[in-house]
Amino acid sequence: MINQVLFKQTFCLNYENLKTIRHWLKSQSNKLNLSYELSQHMILVCNEYCVNLLTHQRLTASHVELKYGLRNNQARFEIIDNGSHWQAMKEKISTAILPEEPACNKLGLALINTYFPDFKYFLTNHQNIIQFNLPQKKSKPQLLIVDDSPSQLALFATFLRDHYQLTLFSKPIEALNWLAHSQCDMVITDLHMPNIDGFSFRDKVTEFKHCQSLPFIFISADNKDATLLEAARAGIDDYLTKPLNKEKLLTILKRVLKRHSTLASVFEKQLLAQMTPYQSEFPSKITLRDITIDIDQYPINQGDFFLYREPQQDKPAMLILGDNMGHGPLAKANGIGWFGYIAGLLDAGIESPKEICEILNQQLIAAPNNRHLICLMIMIIDNNNTVHIYNAGMPAALQLSHNKSIHLEENMGLLGINSQLTIKPKRITLTKDISLHCYSDGLANHPITINQINRLTHYRAKERHKKIWQNPQRSAIDDKTLISIYR
Repeated sequence: MINQVLFKQTFCLNYENLKTIRHWLKSQSNKLNLSYELSQHMILVCNEYCVNLLTHQRLTASHVELKYGLRNNQARFEIIDNGSHWQAMKEKISTAILPEEPACNKLGLALINTYFPDFKYFLTNHQNIIQFNLPQKKSKPQLLIVDDSPSQLALFATFLRDHYQLTLFSKPIEALNWLAHSQCDMVITDLHMPNIDGFSFRDKVTEFKHCQSLPFIFISADNKDATLLEAARAGIDDYLTKPLNKEKLLTILKRVLKRHSTLASVFEKQLLAQMTPYQSEFPSKITLRDITIDIDQYPINQGDFFLYREPQQDKPAMLILGDNMGHGPLAKANGIGWFGYIAGLLDAGIESPKEICEILNQQLIAAPNNRHLICLMIMIIDNNNTVHIYNAGMPAALQLSHNKSIHLEENMGLLGINSQLTIKPKRITLTKDISLHCYSDGLANHPITINQINRLTHYRAKERHKKIWQNPQRSAIDDKTLISIYR
């Protein structure tokens, strides 16, 4: 199943609630910056599957749970229901095909099989699970194109669809509504459109904070000197005249995107050099009674952050591993901010993992544009040498003992994305043989193989940390933190 849950939520299943489910799934997809195409397919497949449950299930489910996350770096989407078993479900989906002639109904299962043919269907004692392995396509730059001419939009699609992800609109107001909650890498717009011209459209786009540095290109048949001069004064990236030439268009788009990428890289390096470390001395080892805690992080003081609170009288030891999603200076700046915020909660006496998670979740959801997402793992080590693990979006912790390995998959999902949080810990009592290994997704992007894990069980507990950290498959670009706890 999914071992790094990014979002999950349970809904009452009825026809009236399908719209709510679709809107919620669209919102979560936007927060995770999933591609427009993948988001639409997930929404459609989820809707059609739920309709089939309502229509054909003998004992209709009262609730469905939607869950999205990763397992071994494979994106997965699951729909879990509590209705009666539908034994023929798998076969019906696998054999369903879209009709050759246009049709308006009985397409649900065929759409599921068309969009996500790599699926599995599980029956358990109390629930049914359909699991979709989502396609792993190489990421393409996302272009937003606005032109009131349907023929021009069709031409753009023909020229660019093999090289870019495209979002096309014929009405500027629809494009603005989409941009308010979505992101892209470049905007291409016609200059002369009804109700709003290209200049006014660009002004409205730059009012969105996340769009202020977007590359912008105008397309127009107007090649008058006065228009060209006005475009130059507006500071756009390029101005192309119709009719469009495919090779010229592709060359210009590539050049503009490369220039913006270079400028962003230079800015990031300058910003990173000026940032003050928020944790100047990072502990590599902590000793707690007869327990040893080994910690490795690279690079230090980036998107990942770590806090440790020593045990005090009746208060147990607490470790907090956080990962602000993203890379570069923005992730580091946000990491600094949330490190300070959590430290402030602890200083104020708010030390319950449940309270910390609930407060953070509320603050993140209320943040402007809701663009902040945090993975968090809180570990409490009590006087009985029991570790209580609260996992919010981190990869599943790994428990190793002699000849045995377990991924602790209890997970409440990312903070800042789920309005419903089921906060309960996984409890592990340490023995001389057991070791716990908690890590950020920089170590999970290229997961440790089953054979490697099996070999780890043959090492002594204190040697496993080093072997995991030296895993040659670990990510070369993402922030990486590994915390190992053993006796």
